[in-house]
Amino acid sequence: MTETGKELNPKKLLGLGILLLAFIIAVFAFLNRDREGLREGQLLIKAEGVRLGVLTVDDLRKLPEVRKRMVINSTSGLTRHEFTGTPLAAVLDSVDHGLTQKYARIVTRGIDNYTSGVSMSEILRPDNVYVVYSDYGKPLKTKTGGEGTIQIVVCDDEFGQRFTNYLVSLELQ
Repeated sequence: MTETGKELNPKKLLGLGILLLAFIIAVFAFLNRDREGLREGQLLIKAEGVRLGVLTVDDLRKLPEVRKRMVINSTSGLTRHEFTGTPLAAVLDSVDHGLTQKYARIVTRGIDNYTSGVSMSEILRPDNVYVVYSDYGKPLKTKTGGEGTIQIVVCDDEFGQRFTNYLVSLELQ
C-alpha cells in the first residue's frame, strides 16, 4: 500500500514501463536517422558541412584501378583478400585537386554509423589508403547481403581496425 492507501497496480506499472521504453526508442531512432539520404554504393564527400560531391561504384571504376593483395589479422583469424579499388588520394582529386592540401584528416563513416579517422599524411603515403569496391573480382557485399558497397582499406593497419565497411561518407576536416 502507498501512503494514500491505494495499491500500485502491477499491470499499470508494466504498461507505463513499456510506454516509456517505446518513447526512449523513438527518441533514439529520431536522433540516429540518416539526414543526408546516404545509400550503400554511393560515397558522399563533404567538408565544413558542404557537399562537395557524390561518387558511385561506377564512378570509382573509372578512376585508376589498383589490385591489392592483403592478409588481415582479425579476431576471426587470418583472412586473405585481393581488393580492387583506387587510392583515396585519387578519389579526392577527382572531386577537387586541392582537397589533399586544404585538409588534415578525413572521418570515414559506414551505413552502420561506424566511424574512423585517417590523416592526410597517411592518405598521401604511397600504397597505403584505398577505396575498394571488389574482392577477388566480385563486388563487395552490402550490409543487407546485396552487391555494390564500398570500403576503406588502410594498408598500414594490419588488424583492419580502421577499415570502414559499407562506406557512405568522407568528411574532410
